[in-house]
Amino acid sequence: MKRSYLIFFVIFMIAVLVPIKGNSMEPISDKVRVGLFHGSLARSTYRFYSDTGFKLGCKIDNNIVETIDFSDKMLEVCTVDAKDFVSIKNNMNKNDALDYAIQLSKHGTENYLFFDGSWSVWTRGLGESKLSSSNLILVKGGSKGILLPSTTDKPIVLQNIQPEGVIAIEDRRYRGALEMMLTPEGCIQVINELGLEEYLYGVIPKEMPPNWHVQALKAQAVTARTYTLANLSKWRKQGFDIDSNTSDQVYYGFDAENPNTNIAVDETRGEIICFEGKPIEAFYHSDSGGLTEECKDVFVSDLPYLKSVEDIFYSNSPNSTWEVSLSIDEISNRVKSVANVGKVCDISIFERTPTGRVKKLIVKGSEGEIILEKNQIRNVFGLKSTFFDVLGASNNYTNTAHAVSSEGSITLVDFNNKYVITQEGLTNLWNKHISILGAENSTIIESVSNISDNMYIFRGRGYGHGVGMSQWGAKAMAENGYNYKQILLHYYKNVEILQSNL
Repeated sequence: MKRSYLIFFVIFMIAVLVPIKGNSMEPISDKVRVGLFHGSLARSTYRFYSDTGFKLGCKIDNNIVETIDFSDKMLEVCTVDAKDFVSIKNNMNKNDALDYAIQLSKHGTENYLFFDGSWSVWTRGLGESKLSSSNLILVKGGSKGILLPSTTDKPIVLQNIQPEGVIAIEDRRYRGALEMMLTPEGCIQVINELGLEEYLYGVIPKEMPPNWHVQALKAQAVTARTYTLANLSKWRKQGFDIDSNTSDQVYYGFDAENPNTNIAVDETRGEIICFEGKPIEAFYHSDSGGLTEECKDVFVSDLPYLKSVEDIFYSNSPNSTWEVSLSIDEISNRVKSVANVGKVCDISIFERTPTGRVKKLIVKGSEGEIILEKNQIRNVFGLKSTFFDVLGASNNYTNTAHAVSSEGSITLVDFNNKYVITQEGLTNLWNKHISILGAENSTIIESVSNISDNMYIFRGRGYGHGVGMSQWGAKAMAENGYNYKQILLHYYKNVEILQSNL
Protein backbone atom coordinates (compact mmCIF):
# COMPACT_ATOMS: atom_id res chain seq x y z
CA MET A 1 0.00 0.00 0.00
CA LYS A 2 1.31 3.40 -0.96
CA ARG A 3 2.20 5.43 2.13
CA SER A 4 0.41 8.77 2.32
CA TYR A 5 1.40 11.78 4.32
CA LEU A 6 -1.64 13.47 5.74
CA ILE A 7 -1.40 16.97 7.10
CA PHE A 8 -4.09 18.16 9.45
CA PHE A 9 -4.95 21.82 9.08
CA VAL A 10 -6.97 24.01 11.39
CA ILE A 11 -8.90 27.12 10.48
CA PHE A 12 -9.62 29.56 13.26
CA MET A 13 -11.96 32.36 12.18
CA ILE A 14 -12.87 35.27 14.43
CA ALA A 15 -16.33 36.80 14.13
CA VAL A 16 -16.43 40.50 14.87
CA LEU A 17 -19.80 40.42 16.64
CA VAL A 18 -19.57 37.07 18.45
CA PRO A 19 -17.87 36.84 21.86
CA ILE A 20 -14.69 34.76 21.95
CA LYS A 21 -14.29 31.92 24.40
CA GLY A 22 -10.86 30.56 25.17
CA ASN A 23 -7.89 30.54 27.54
CA SER A 24 -6.10 33.85 28.12
CA MET A 25 -2.32 34.14 28.05
CA GLU A 26 -0.79 36.75 30.33
CA PRO A 27 -0.50 40.06 28.44
CA ILE A 28 2.93 41.68 28.31
CA SER A 29 3.15 44.61 30.72
CA ASP A 30 4.84 47.97 29.96
CA LYS A 31 4.80 47.06 26.31
CA VAL A 32 6.41 48.57 23.24
CA ARG A 33 5.24 47.56 19.77
CA VAL A 34 8.11 47.64 17.29
CA GLY A 35 7.55 47.55 13.53
CA LEU A 36 9.83 44.88 12.03
CA PHE A 37 8.32 44.15 8.61
CA HIS A 38 5.85 46.76 7.38
CA GLY A 39 5.20 48.95 4.36
CA SER A 40 7.51 47.95 1.53
CA LEU A 41 9.28 45.46 3.84
CA ALA A 42 6.13 43.40 4.50
CA ARG A 43 6.14 40.05 2.70
CA SER A 44 3.71 37.26 1.87
CA THR A 45 5.78 34.49 3.46
CA TYR A 46 8.11 34.06 6.47
CA ARG A 47 9.79 31.38 8.54
CA PHE A 48 9.82 31.39 12.35
CA TYR A 49 12.12 29.37 14.61
CA SER A 50 12.07 28.30 18.27
CA ASP A 51 14.13 25.78 20.23
CA THR A 52 11.18 24.77 22.42
CA GLY A 53 7.99 25.25 20.39
CA PHE A 54 5.33 27.90 19.84
CA LYS A 55 2.13 29.17 21.41
CA LEU A 56 -0.31 30.70 18.92
CA GLY A 57 -3.26 32.95 19.67
CA CYS A 58 -5.03 36.11 18.67
CA LYS A 59 -5.42 39.42 20.43
CA ILE A 60 -8.96 40.58 21.19
CA ASP A 61 -9.47 43.80 23.17
CA ASN A 62 -5.84 43.62 24.32
CA ASN A 63 -6.29 40.07 25.66
CA ILE A 64 -4.51 37.16 24.02
CA VAL A 65 -6.85 34.23 23.30
CA GLU A 66 -4.99 30.95 22.95
CA THR A 67 -5.75 28.73 19.93
CA ILE A 68 -3.15 25.99 19.52
CA ASP A 69 0.42 25.05 20.48
CA PHE A 70 3.16 23.75 18.19
CA SER A 71 6.02 21.49 19.26
CA ASP A 72 7.78 22.21 15.95
CA LYS A 73 11.04 24.13 15.88
CA MET A 74 10.14 25.83 12.59
CA LEU A 75 6.87 27.27 11.31
CA GLU A 76 6.04 28.55 7.85
CA VAL A 77 3.69 31.51 7.61
CA CYS A 78 2.12 32.70 4.37
CA THR A 79 -1.03 34.20 2.86
CA VAL A 80 -3.73 32.06 1.18
CA ASP A 81 -7.20 32.69 -0.33
CA ALA A 82 -10.36 31.91 1.67
CA LYS A 83 -12.32 30.87 -1.42
CA ASP A 84 -10.43 27.54 -1.47
CA PHE A 85 -12.28 26.25 1.65
CA VAL A 86 -15.64 24.48 2.12
CA SER A 87 -17.63 23.96 5.36
CA ILE A 88 -18.31 20.24 6.18
CA LYS A 89 -19.81 20.18 9.69
CA ASN A 90 -20.90 23.07 11.91
CA ASN A 91 -21.84 23.99 15.51
CA MET A 92 -19.35 21.75 17.33
CA ASN A 93 -17.25 22.25 20.42
CA LYS A 94 -13.50 22.41 19.97
CA ASN A 95 -12.68 18.84 21.07
CA ASP A 96 -15.42 17.29 18.91
CA ALA A 97 -14.29 19.32 15.94
CA LEU A 98 -10.69 18.18 16.43
CA ASP A 99 -11.73 14.51 16.70
CA TYR A 100 -13.90 14.79 13.59
CA ALA A 101 -11.11 16.43 11.60
CA ILE A 102 -8.67 13.69 12.63
CA GLN A 103 -11.10 10.99 11.47
CA LEU A 104 -11.56 12.71 8.11
CA SER A 105 -7.83 13.06 7.64
CA LYS A 106 -7.48 9.27 7.70
CA HIS A 107 -9.34 9.26 4.37
CA GLY A 108 -6.76 11.48 2.75
CA THR A 109 -8.57 14.81 2.95
CA GLU A 110 -7.07 18.05 4.15
CA ASN A 111 -9.25 19.23 7.03
CA TYR A 112 -9.44 22.46 8.90
CA LEU A 113 -11.16 23.97 11.90
CA PHE A 114 -13.31 27.08 11.61
CA PHE A 115 -14.29 29.14 14.66
CA ASP A 116 -16.84 31.95 14.94
CA GLY A 117 -18.16 31.41 18.44
CA SER A 118 -18.70 27.71 17.77
CA TRP A 119 -16.45 25.29 15.97
CA SER A 120 -16.87 23.86 12.48
CA VAL A 121 -14.83 21.53 10.30
CA TRP A 122 -13.83 22.74 6.88
CA THR A 123 -11.96 21.03 4.09
CA ARG A 124 -9.98 22.19 1.12
CA GLY A 125 -10.73 21.43 -2.52
CA LEU A 126 -13.96 19.42 -2.08
CA GLY A 127 -16.90 21.05 -3.84
CA GLU A 128 -17.64 24.65 -4.65
CA SER A 129 -16.66 27.20 -2.03
CA LYS A 130 -19.32 29.58 -0.74
CA LEU A 131 -16.68 31.95 0.63
CA SER A 132 -15.79 35.12 -1.20
CA SER A 133 -12.18 35.73 -2.08
CA SER A 134 -10.21 37.17 0.83
CA ASN A 135 -6.76 36.70 2.27
CA LEU A 136 -6.03 34.53 5.31
CA ILE A 137 -2.80 33.79 7.12
CA LEU A 138 -1.62 30.18 7.17
CA VAL A 139 0.63 29.12 10.06
CA LYS A 140 1.95 25.64 9.28
CA GLY A 141 4.14 23.22 11.20
CA GLY A 142 5.24 19.71 10.26
CA SER A 143 1.93 17.97 11.03
CA LYS A 144 -0.71 20.66 11.40
CA GLY A 145 -1.52 24.21 10.45
CA ILE A 146 -3.89 27.04 11.24
CA LEU A 147 -5.58 29.48 8.92
CA LEU A 148 -6.42 32.81 10.52
CA PRO A 149 -7.97 36.06 9.40
CA SER A 150 -6.26 39.09 10.85
CA THR A 151 -6.72 42.84 11.06
CA THR A 152 -4.82 45.62 12.78
CA ASP A 153 -7.11 45.44 15.82
CA LYS A 154 -7.16 41.60 15.85
CA PRO A 155 -3.59 40.48 15.15
CA ILE A 156 -2.29 36.92 15.31
CA VAL A 157 0.14 36.46 18.21
CA LEU A 158 3.07 34.03 18.19
CA GLN A 159 5.06 33.37 21.37
CA ASN A 160 7.67 30.91 22.54
CA ILE A 161 5.99 28.12 24.50
CA GLN A 162 8.41 28.97 27.34
CA PRO A 163 7.63 32.35 28.99
CA GLU A 164 11.23 33.59 28.81
CA GLY A 165 12.00 32.04 25.43
CA VAL A 166 12.77 33.86 22.19
CA ILE A 167 11.45 33.49 18.64
CA ALA A 168 13.48 33.97 15.48
CA ILE A 169 12.01 35.37 12.31
CA GLU A 170 14.27 34.50 9.41
CA ASP A 171 17.74 34.81 11.02
CA ARG A 172 17.14 37.22 13.93
CA ARG A 173 15.81 36.35 17.41
CA TYR A 174 13.42 38.47 19.46
CA ARG A 175 12.11 38.54 23.01
CA GLY A 176 8.39 38.85 23.71
CA ALA A 177 5.68 38.17 21.14
CA LEU A 178 5.55 38.53 17.38
CA GLU A 179 2.27 39.82 16.00
CA MET A 180 1.09 39.34 12.43
CA MET A 181 -1.67 41.09 10.52
CA LEU A 182 -2.68 41.37 6.88
CA THR A 183 -1.97 44.59 5.01
CA PRO A 184 -4.32 46.09 2.37
CA GLU A 185 -1.79 44.93 -0.23
CA GLY A 186 -2.19 41.30 0.86
CA CYS A 187 1.15 41.00 2.65
CA ILE A 188 1.83 40.16 6.30
CA GLN A 189 3.02 42.89 8.64
CA VAL A 190 5.13 41.68 11.58
CA ILE A 191 5.41 43.54 14.90
CA ASN A 192 7.51 42.67 17.96
CA GLU A 193 5.67 43.39 21.21
CA LEU A 194 7.85 43.29 24.33
CA GLY A 195 8.70 45.14 27.52
CA LEU A 196 10.27 48.59 27.25
CA GLU A 197 13.48 47.64 29.06
CA GLU A 198 13.88 44.47 26.97
CA TYR A 199 13.39 46.56 23.84
CA LEU A 200 16.23 48.84 24.97
CA TYR A 201 18.50 45.79 25.32
CA GLY A 202 18.27 45.43 21.54
CA VAL A 203 18.62 49.16 20.81
CA ILE A 204 21.58 50.47 22.80
CA PRO A 205 24.30 48.22 21.26
CA LYS A 206 23.14 49.25 17.76
CA GLU A 207 23.11 52.95 18.59
CA MET A 208 26.37 53.08 20.58
CA PRO A 209 29.37 50.68 20.61
CA PRO A 210 29.14 48.41 23.70
CA ASN A 211 32.84 48.89 24.49
CA TRP A 212 32.40 52.62 25.15
CA HIS A 213 32.58 54.05 28.66
CA VAL A 214 29.70 52.89 30.88
CA GLN A 215 28.64 56.48 31.65
CA ALA A 216 28.20 57.17 27.93
CA LEU A 217 26.21 53.93 27.61
CA LYS A 218 23.98 54.98 30.52
CA ALA A 219 23.41 58.38 28.91
CA GLN A 220 22.41 56.58 25.71
CA ALA A 221 20.05 54.26 27.62
CA VAL A 222 18.22 57.15 29.30
CA THR A 223 18.05 59.06 26.02
CA ALA A 224 16.71 56.09 24.06
CA ARG A 225 14.15 55.28 26.77
CA THR A 226 12.95 58.88 26.77
CA TYR A 227 12.75 59.02 22.97
CA THR A 228 10.67 55.84 22.95
CA LEU A 229 8.13 57.08 25.49
CA ALA A 230 7.78 60.43 23.72
CA ASN A 231 7.06 58.72 20.38
CA LEU A 232 4.71 55.86 21.27
CA SER A 233 1.89 57.21 19.09
CA LYS A 234 4.03 58.01 16.07
CA TRP A 235 3.02 54.93 14.05
CA ARG A 236 -0.37 54.25 15.64
CA LYS A 237 -2.25 54.18 12.32
CA GLN A 238 0.11 51.44 11.13
CA GLY A 239 -0.58 49.35 14.23
CA PHE A 240 2.71 49.76 16.11
CA ASP A 241 4.54 52.29 18.30
CA ILE A 242 8.04 52.70 16.95
CA ASP A 243 10.09 51.64 13.94
CA SER A 244 13.12 49.35 14.05
CA ASN A 245 15.40 51.41 11.80
CA THR A 246 16.95 54.87 11.63
CA SER A 247 13.57 56.57 11.17
CA ASP A 248 13.38 56.03 14.95
CA GLN A 249 16.02 53.86 16.66
CA VAL A 250 17.93 50.89 15.27
CA TYR A 251 16.66 47.70 16.93
CA TYR A 252 18.10 44.23 16.25
CA GLY A 253 16.42 42.24 19.01
CA PHE A 254 17.94 39.55 21.21
CA ASP A 255 20.94 38.79 18.99
CA ALA A 256 22.23 42.35 19.35
CA GLU A 257 22.30 42.29 23.15
CA ASN A 258 25.57 42.82 24.98
CA PRO A 259 26.30 42.51 28.73
CA ASN A 260 27.74 46.05 28.87
CA THR A 261 24.70 47.70 27.33
CA ASN A 262 22.27 45.51 29.27
CA ILE A 263 23.93 46.71 32.49
CA ALA A 264 23.57 50.33 31.33
CA VAL A 265 19.84 49.74 30.77
CA ASP A 266 19.39 47.93 34.10
CA GLU A 267 21.26 50.53 36.16
CA THR A 268 19.13 53.36 34.74
CA ARG A 269 15.88 51.38 34.73
CA GLY A 270 12.86 53.66 34.34
CA GLU A 271 14.87 56.90 34.22
CA ILE A 272 13.75 59.46 31.65
CA ILE A 273 14.51 63.07 30.74
CA CYS A 274 11.57 65.38 31.42
CA PHE A 275 10.60 68.97 30.71
CA GLU A 276 7.71 70.22 32.84
CA GLY A 277 7.07 66.65 33.97
CA LYS A 278 6.77 65.08 30.51
CA PRO A 279 9.26 63.01 28.45
CA ILE A 280 11.15 65.21 26.02
CA GLU A 281 11.83 64.65 22.33
CA ALA A 282 15.25 63.25 23.13
CA PHE A 283 16.93 63.60 19.74
CA TYR A 284 20.51 62.43 19.48
CA HIS A 285 23.09 62.02 16.73
CA SER A 286 26.54 60.61 16.13
CA ASP A 287 28.87 63.64 16.03
CA SER A 288 28.02 67.34 16.31
CA GLY A 289 31.21 68.52 14.65
CA GLY A 290 31.93 70.52 17.81
CA LEU A 291 28.61 72.36 18.13
CA THR A 292 25.05 71.02 18.35
CA GLU A 293 22.18 72.67 16.49
CA GLU A 294 19.00 74.47 17.55
CA CYS A 295 15.97 72.23 17.05
CA LYS A 296 14.08 74.92 15.11
CA ASP A 297 16.85 75.09 12.52
CA VAL A 298 16.57 71.38 11.70
CA PHE A 299 13.03 70.34 12.57
CA VAL A 300 9.82 72.37 12.71
CA SER A 301 9.46 72.84 16.46
CA ASP A 302 11.38 75.29 18.61
CA LEU A 303 11.80 73.20 21.75
CA PRO A 304 13.22 75.02 24.79
CA TYR A 305 15.40 72.10 25.88
CA LEU A 306 17.06 71.53 22.46
CA LYS A 307 19.40 74.48 22.22
CA SER A 308 22.82 74.76 20.61
CA VAL A 309 25.69 73.76 22.91
CA GLU A 310 29.39 73.21 22.33
CA ASP A 311 31.06 69.88 22.91
CA ILE A 312 33.20 70.20 26.03
CA PHE A 313 35.97 67.98 24.67
CA TYR A 314 37.31 67.18 21.21
CA SER A 315 35.85 63.79 20.31
CA ASN A 316 38.34 62.64 17.63
CA SER A 317 35.56 60.75 15.87
CA PRO A 318 36.07 59.28 12.38
CA ASN A 319 33.62 61.90 11.12
CA SER A 320 35.13 64.94 12.82
CA THR A 321 35.94 66.03 9.28
CA TRP A 322 34.87 64.54 5.96
CA GLU A 323 34.81 65.26 2.26
CA VAL A 324 32.48 64.22 -0.57
CA SER A 325 33.29 64.81 -4.25
CA LEU A 326 30.48 64.76 -6.81
CA SER A 327 30.56 65.41 -10.54
CA ILE A 328 28.05 67.74 -12.17
CA ASP A 329 26.36 64.73 -13.80
CA GLU A 330 26.05 62.95 -10.43
CA ILE A 331 24.58 66.05 -8.83
CA SER A 332 22.14 66.55 -11.72
CA ASN A 333 20.88 62.98 -11.30
CA ARG A 334 20.52 63.35 -7.53
CA VAL A 335 18.59 66.62 -7.79
CA LYS A 336 16.09 64.93 -10.15
CA SER A 337 14.68 63.13 -7.11
CA VAL A 338 13.14 66.44 -5.96
CA ALA A 339 13.00 68.62 -9.10
CA ASN A 340 14.04 68.63 -12.74
CA VAL A 341 16.35 71.61 -13.12
CA GLY A 342 18.25 70.13 -16.06
CA LYS A 343 22.03 70.00 -16.00
CA VAL A 344 23.35 71.65 -12.86
CA CYS A 345 25.49 74.70 -13.54
CA ASP A 346 25.80 76.29 -10.11
CA ILE A 347 25.53 75.43 -6.41
CA SER A 348 25.69 78.14 -3.77
CA ILE A 349 24.96 78.44 -0.06
CA PHE A 350 22.02 80.81 0.39
CA GLU A 351 21.62 80.74 4.19
CA ARG A 352 23.41 79.33 7.23
CA THR A 353 22.12 78.78 10.75
CA PRO A 354 23.75 80.73 13.60
CA THR A 355 25.98 77.69 14.27
CA GLY A 356 27.27 77.70 10.69
CA ARG A 357 25.28 74.77 9.27
CA VAL A 358 23.81 75.14 5.81
CA LYS A 359 20.11 75.96 6.10
CA LYS A 360 19.36 76.70 2.44
CA LEU A 361 21.29 75.71 -0.68
CA ILE A 362 20.48 76.99 -4.18
CA VAL A 363 20.97 74.60 -7.08
CA LYS A 364 20.74 76.23 -10.51
CA GLY A 365 20.36 74.22 -13.68
CA SER A 366 19.83 74.64 -17.41
CA GLU A 367 16.04 74.37 -16.94
CA GLY A 368 15.45 76.07 -13.62
CA GLU A 369 16.58 76.23 -10.02
CA ILE A 370 15.58 74.87 -6.63
CA ILE A 371 16.28 75.76 -3.01
CA LEU A 372 17.06 72.74 -0.85
CA GLU A 373 16.58 73.11 2.90
CA LYS A 374 17.89 71.56 6.11
CA ASN A 375 18.07 67.74 6.09
CA GLN A 376 16.78 67.64 2.52
CA ILE A 377 20.27 68.83 1.57
CA ARG A 378 21.84 65.81 3.28
CA ASN A 379 19.41 63.37 1.71
CA VAL A 380 19.84 64.64 -1.84
CA PHE A 381 23.64 64.81 -1.82
CA GLY A 382 24.32 61.93 0.56
CA LEU A 383 26.19 64.11 3.05
CA LYS A 384 26.97 63.20 6.65
CA SER A 385 25.79 66.56 7.99
CA THR A 386 24.84 70.07 6.90
CA PHE A 387 27.96 71.46 8.57
CA PHE A 388 29.92 72.00 5.34
CA ASP A 389 31.38 74.31 2.72
CA VAL A 390 31.12 73.87 -1.05
CA LEU A 391 34.10 74.19 -3.37
CA GLY A 392 34.42 73.71 -7.09
CA ALA A 393 32.77 74.11 -10.48
CA SER A 394 31.05 77.48 -9.96
CA ASN A 395 32.90 80.75 -9.75
CA ASN A 396 30.57 81.69 -6.92
CA TYR A 397 32.26 79.58 -4.28
CA THR A 398 33.20 80.64 -0.79
CA ASN A 399 36.90 80.49 0.01
CA THR A 400 36.30 79.90 3.72
CA ALA A 401 36.86 77.60 6.69
CA HIS A 402 35.46 77.34 10.22
CA ALA A 403 37.97 78.10 12.98
CA VAL A 404 37.68 77.33 16.70
CA SER A 405 39.23 79.87 19.08
CA SER A 406 41.06 79.05 22.31
CA GLU A 407 37.81 79.84 24.16
CA GLY A 408 35.93 77.31 22.04
CA SER A 409 33.87 79.74 19.94
CA ILE A 410 33.46 78.92 16.24
CA THR A 411 34.02 81.56 13.55
CA LEU A 412 33.69 81.42 9.77
CA VAL A 413 36.98 82.73 8.30
CA ASP A 414 36.97 84.14 4.75
CA PHE A 415 40.38 83.73 3.05
CA ASN A 416 39.66 86.38 0.40
CA ASN A 417 42.19 89.23 0.70
CA LYS A 418 43.82 87.54 3.71
CA TYR A 419 47.61 87.36 3.96
CA VAL A 420 50.14 85.42 5.99
CA ILE A 421 53.87 85.88 6.44
CA THR A 422 55.89 82.95 5.11
CA GLN A 423 59.60 82.44 4.50
CA GLU A 424 58.99 83.89 1.03
CA GLY A 425 57.37 87.00 2.54
CA LEU A 426 53.77 88.29 2.52
CA THR A 427 51.49 85.74 0.78
CA ASN A 428 47.83 86.06 -0.26
CA LEU A 429 45.70 83.07 0.83
CA TRP A 430 43.63 83.18 -2.37
CA ASN A 431 43.91 79.90 -4.31
CA LYS A 432 46.48 78.41 -1.93
CA HIS A 433 46.76 75.11 -0.12
CA ILE A 434 46.16 75.90 3.54
CA SER A 435 47.33 73.60 6.32
CA ILE A 436 45.52 73.97 9.66
CA LEU A 437 47.42 72.57 12.62
CA GLY A 438 45.06 71.07 15.20
CA ALA A 439 45.54 69.28 18.51
CA GLU A 440 45.97 65.90 16.84
CA ASN A 441 47.27 66.62 13.34
CA SER A 442 47.10 69.04 10.44
CA THR A 443 44.36 69.31 7.84
CA ILE A 444 44.91 70.50 4.27
CA ILE A 445 42.34 72.84 2.76
CA GLU A 446 42.76 72.46 -0.97
CA SER A 447 42.81 75.43 -3.31
CA VAL A 448 39.80 75.78 -5.60
CA SER A 449 42.20 76.13 -8.52
CA ASN A 450 43.16 72.45 -8.02
CA ILE A 451 39.58 71.15 -8.31
CA SER A 452 38.28 69.88 -11.65
CA ASP A 453 35.86 72.16 -13.50
CA ASN A 454 33.43 69.24 -13.57
CA MET A 455 33.45 68.58 -9.80
CA TYR A 456 32.05 69.96 -6.59
CA ILE A 457 33.62 69.19 -3.25
CA PHE A 458 31.54 69.22 -0.07
CA ARG A 459 33.92 69.57 2.85
CA GLY A 460 32.35 69.27 6.28
CA ARG A 461 32.36 67.90 9.79
CA GLY A 462 30.15 65.90 12.10
CA TYR A 463 27.60 63.18 11.39
CA GLY A 464 23.83 63.43 11.77
CA HIS A 465 21.24 66.17 12.17
CA GLY A 466 23.17 67.76 15.03
CA VAL A 467 20.23 68.14 17.45
CA GLY A 468 20.40 66.95 21.05
CA MET A 469 23.08 64.67 22.47
CA SER A 470 26.23 64.07 20.46
CA GLN A 471 27.17 60.44 21.03
CA TRP A 472 30.85 61.08 20.40
CA GLY A 473 30.64 64.14 22.62
CA ALA A 474 29.09 61.98 25.36
CA LYS A 475 31.92 59.49 24.96
CA ALA A 476 34.54 62.21 25.39
CA MET A 477 32.80 63.60 28.48
CA ALA A 478 32.54 60.13 30.05
CA GLU A 479 36.23 59.47 29.42
CA ASN A 480 37.02 62.75 31.16
CA GLY A 481 35.14 61.92 34.37
CA TYR A 482 31.58 63.11 33.74
CA ASN A 483 28.70 60.84 34.79
CA TYR A 484 25.66 60.12 32.64
CA LYS A 485 23.44 62.69 34.36
CA GLN A 486 26.03 65.43 33.85
CA ILE A 487 26.28 64.44 30.19
CA LEU A 488 22.52 64.59 29.72
CA LEU A 489 22.14 67.92 31.50
CA HIS A 490 24.85 69.38 29.26
CA TYR A 491 23.10 68.47 26.02
CA TYR A 492 19.48 68.94 27.14
CA LYS A 493 18.70 72.26 28.83
CA ASN A 494 16.10 73.09 31.51
CA VAL A 495 15.25 69.43 32.09
CA GLU A 496 15.04 66.94 34.96
CA ILE A 497 15.96 63.26 35.07
CA LEU A 498 13.02 61.50 36.70
CA GLN A 499 11.83 57.96 37.41
CA SER A 500 8.96 57.02 35.11
CA ASN A 501 5.70 55.63 36.49
CA LEU A 502 5.52 52.75 34.02
